[in-house]
This record gives sequence, structure tokens and C-alpha cells, in this order.
Amino acid sequence: MARRRGIWFDFGNGVADHFNWAMVESGMKQGFWPDTFSTDWSTTSRTTGVVDFPNVMSKFLMFGMPLDQVIARATVGPARIFPAFNERGTLNVGAPADVAILELKEGNFEFLDNYKGTRTGHQRLFPVATVFAGKTAPRA
Repeated sequence: MARRRGIWFDFGNGVADHFNWAMVESGMKQGFWPDTFSTDWSTTSRTTGVVDFPNVMSKFLMFGMPLDQVIARATVGPARIFPAFNERGTLNVGAPADVAILELKEGNFEFLDNYKGTRTGHQRLFPVATVFAGKTAPRA
């Protein structure tokens, strides 16, 4: 797969000092959306504003990014940009069968930035199941 060259913007939601709401809101108002999303994958992320990857994705739903674009920035975007994700982000024949099944719920959900700032969103993605290498992974 040929990789495009250029400058890519990743929204990395880590445990400390990565972003505040004003910074994200300013970029969104100017139409500056990230190309990919990520987390720092640390064990302390679960007890901070990161929580899990679907929570990070949901923050962009709160800012008005369409669901299909949120999903693309978590799947095909990284697969096209990062060599580590080569052959990921697709369900083509012969590709690894790694799938995250998410449920979109409506309600009032509180989201945190890295400075304990809160915002309320009305949609949130929740993990339902994971298929890894074609087999359903046990829930943690």
C-alpha cells in the first residue's frame, strides 16, 4: 500500500498536559480536524479523562464531528499513515480480522480534558465486543 507523504495531525489524549477544551474548540471552529486519534495506553488512563479509546472518540462527537469521520480517524486514518498498522483498518478478504464493536448511546456524558475541565456531550461510544484474529476476545 502506498503511503501519502505530508504532515499529519494526531489528537493524542494522554494522562497529562496534552490538551484543554479551549485548544480543541479553537481548532474545530477553524475546521482543523485531526487526521487520527490515539491515547497513551497507560494503565492510569482508565482513572483519568482518557478512560478508554471510545471515550476519546466520543469527545469529537461532542464537538460535532460526524460519526463516520470519528470512526475513520480511529481506523482507516491510522492504517494509511502508520506502517505499524499496515493491513489494518479494512475488512478486505485476507486482511487480519480485528474488529471493535461499539455501541453509540444517547444521554448526558461528562468528558474531561487534561486540566480537569469538563464538558457534557450527548453521545458516547461504548465497547461491546472485540474480535482479534477472527476470534472473539474475552471481556476484561
